[in-house]
Amino acid sequence: LSCTEINAAAGHVASLEFDTLPAPAVVAGDTLRDSLGRAAPLRAVAFNGAGAVIADPAIQYIALDSGVTITAGHFLVAQRRSGSVRLIANATSIQSAVRTLLVARQPDSVVVTGKLRDTLKYVLPDNAASNSTAGLSVKVVTRDTSGGITATQGWLVSYQAFFGGKAIAPGDTSVAFLLSDGAQRSSLDTTGSDGTASRRVRVRPIGITQSATDSVIVIATVRYRGTPVRGSPVRFVILLRPK
Repeated sequence: LSCTEINAAAGHVASLEFDTLPAPAVVAGDTLRDSLGRAAPLRAVAFNGAGAVIADPAIQYIALDSGVTITAGHFLVAQRRSGSVRLIANATSIQSAVRTLLVARQPDSVVVTGKLRDTLKYVLPDNAASNSTAGLSVKVVTRDTSGGITATQGWLVSYQAFFGGKAIAPGDTSVAFLLSDGAQRSSLDTTGSDGTASRRVRVRPIGITQSATDSVIVIATVRYRGTPVRGSPVRFVILLRPK
């Protein structure tokens, strides 16, 4: 058996957490931005030997692939037009796990690929499979310089559901809530390689009045630099009727 002495100094980095990026993708020729369109730096969290967070640690961010530049302040700027870049955070002899960032073309417009208006015929007693809609899907596309249209991968699409004219809070599951393809509660999706994002609506009939006007409205929004792109927001209407 052997022992390793851990440096317990408050400012000594014992571990690094580099779990998230400001966004899944950066636009070619632009700075990496957060969901509000603001330029956002790379950020890792450093811990000392006691497990406490270190304030203002000296961390270096390194791109393992070419095509991006990491500037002062840890802002990332993309020069390449497409593909992906692997990133790590490094402090003294500690290195983080690898994170992958996509490089996308600037999103040009949003195309609706799901039904804008549909009817959900719900059942009682409640049944999760029957009382869920099909995917409310949109596709984010880019117009290439050659005039063609290509999918924009790795782009955030936010969904907000409304019932009775009021926005449904993220933790409210009393009447209706949004689901990912994996049946997890989620109001944010990232476009796949085909440029498509989607969310479903799960309805709980016990909270429905069975009025002829009952419906769930879902708004899907795609932004670039904080401004909705052409075709966004998209409004889906789900009429609720007993089966």
